[in-house]
Amino acid sequence: MGAGPSHVSTPHRRMVIMPEFNRTVKLFWEDGMQFIGVDLHTNKFTCCYRTEAGSAGGKGEKTTETFELSSYGLAQFCQTLTPQTYVLVEATITTFCFARMIQPLVKEVIVANTYELKQISLARKNTDKVDADILCRIIKMQVLSGEKAISAVSIPPLEIQELRGLFTTYRLFKKQTTQTKNRIHSLLKEKLYGFTQEEIFDKKSRQMLKGIKGDPVLSCQIGLLFDDLEHVETLIDSLQDTIKEQAEPFMREIEILTSMKGVSVFIAIAILTDIIKVDRFKDSKSFTSYLRSAPRVSNSNTSVSVKGTNKKGRKMSATLITQSLNHVLDASEKLNRWYTRLTKYKKAGLVRTGLRRRVFAEIYQMLKKGEYHYGREAQKHEAKMRQYRIFLKKRKILLEIA
Repeated sequence: MGAGPSHVSTPHRRMVIMPEFNRTVKLFWEDGMQFIGVDLHTNKFTCCYRTEAGSAGGKGEKTTETFELSSYGLAQFCQTLTPQTYVLVEATITTFCFARMIQPLVKEVIVANTYELKQISLARKNTDKVDADILCRIIKMQVLSGEKAISAVSIPPLEIQELRGLFTTYRLFKKQTTQTKNRIHSLLKEKLYGFTQEEIFDKKSRQMLKGIKGDPVLSCQIGLLFDDLEHVETLIDSLQDTIKEQAEPFMREIEILTSMKGVSVFIAIAILTDIIKVDRFKDSKSFTSYLRSAPRVSNSNTSVSVKGTNKKGRKMSATLITQSLNHVLDASEKLNRWYTRLTKYKKAGLVRTGLRRRVFAEIYQMLKKGEYHYGREAQKHEAKMRQYRIFLKKRKILLEIA
């Protein structure tokens, strides 16, 4: 590879010479704003550049270039940025790191939610250059017209991004355990063993089922599946410990959230990982919608239809809190009466979604005001937090020894 890029500047355009390609890339912009749409992949990214000239629809001068997703390729791309550059990039697994790197070099980086960019898939010719061009035209139209066509995805701080990665692995392991348990149950039903799932997976039943005699094929499969299940369960325990350790900087928020009955330290961390910070949300409605607990309602003339929850939000918190709703009902007589009354004439699933929404609305108020839950049982809450602090202290000692 040759030396870094050199520049030839004029009042209205710059030419970036890229030695490793033995060619000159012409990137055009006026002294004013520049707009870049980035189609980001795992090994390369395609960029469409447009100038402020022309209509907001994007008839100004443009050029498209592809860079390798390497230290050298990123350096080449950074040389094309100016303090008056607006960048739009679709949210992918590599986006946040990419956005954090270029943020100090440009006017604004907008990470767009995948669900808001469905028009890309409707393009007649779906290529990287077409995708980058559409992104470029969207950001140009949004900046010049002042209309917010695309809402930006918040770029999480590094510690939150790492926690999200840990929770993604946690969900993968939990999915594996569910599949393995279902397979064990299926094998036993096939051989007419009348066990329920609850009976199968307690410790005593596991030992008994591992010792099944008279059917070597079944015995072999059951043994292998239980070995795999127990191995993954050990990994889940280890992963949960790592998540709790990494969440130490959020101790104050965890203490507030765990004051609600049914919210464990682990669930509290999941909520904080999803929302990043409560100040991002203008009210409890947007908070619950982001956590996939507020269905969309459509009105047309005299008809009203209730649709699914917000697909742009995150669902880890909703999954975990659903498992604790019985504890929430036990803690609140008011919620229990409300839940019992609604289940008489509404579907149970809808009522549980409504209950989850009410729980998240209370959590929003707790975090916003920095107050404990009104139903807090001080002794149990303090025991919960004391156990967490002891865990953190032990982990630090173990890490120092290691």
